[in-house]
Amino acid sequence: MTLHTVRRDASVFLALLRQEIQMIAQYRWWLLAMQASGIVTPLVSLLVWRGVIVQGGTSPVSQEYLTIYLVLVSLVTMLTSSWTSRFLAESIRLGRLNTWLVRPCSTHLAAAANNVAEKIAKLATLLPLLAALAAAFHEDIHLPTRPGPWLLFAWALLMGATMTFSLDVIVGSLAFWWQDVSAVDRFRQLVTLFLSGALVPLAVMPAAWGPFLAAQPFGYIVAFPIETLLEPNAADLRVGLVVQAAWVVLALATARFVWRRGLRHYHGAGA
Repeated sequence: MTLHTVRRDASVFLALLRQEIQMIAQYRWWLLAMQASGIVTPLVSLLVWRGVIVQGGTSPVSQEYLTIYLVLVSLVTMLTSSWTSRFLAESIRLGRLNTWLVRPCSTHLAAAANNVAEKIAKLATLLPLLAALAAAFHEDIHLPTRPGPWLLFAWALLMGATMTFSLDVIVGSLAFWWQDVSAVDRFRQLVTLFLSGALVPLAVMPAAWGPFLAAQPFGYIVAFPIETLLEPNAADLRVGLVVQAAWVVLALATARFVWRRGLRHYHGAGA
């Protein structure tokens, strides 16, 4: 890839991003309702866990850990999410991919611009809600003041979002061979919801599951980014960063391979 190509793609991406933000801004009240509903589940979980601890129940982690985790989980889940697979599969199935194949930029660039634009819009509505939630439980929220953990958090978020987007491209690209990939997509979303830590913190899972949870890729989408802010052991953090990077590289390589193989089968006639 030449410097000229990088500059062209960056220019196209920014143009697409502005266009997407303008379009999404028209749905700001819908976004607010969506983000408000998105913090309900973590809030209920937080109240339940705090109630259990107050009543003398035991927890594998501290109340402070649970509070920080469950306050941040909706933010991290949103920032690392992707919704490309369904639209990509539909584009392939209906033959709409043709218009992108003759353009000077990839359909993935447009999908990434849509993804980023929607996250920016969601962030504007979610942050005030999280600030109110954090204020309600401020006695148990102690986040790092040094820039180092926050830089690692940002990096882990970027890697988690990249992995999710790559998985979306892989699932969406299956439409080159299959008429309907919705079942595969739903199954992948359910697995991700459970194993990423978006539904239940992985730290409260049975201890016997520890090796599996540390090795599987989905935990590096949600749980690991949050844990970078929870003062983890330095050795565990280094291992986590390496394992996350390995999964991201594998996901990107697989997405590229499946996409290129799929294009060889594509006829563009539509269903």
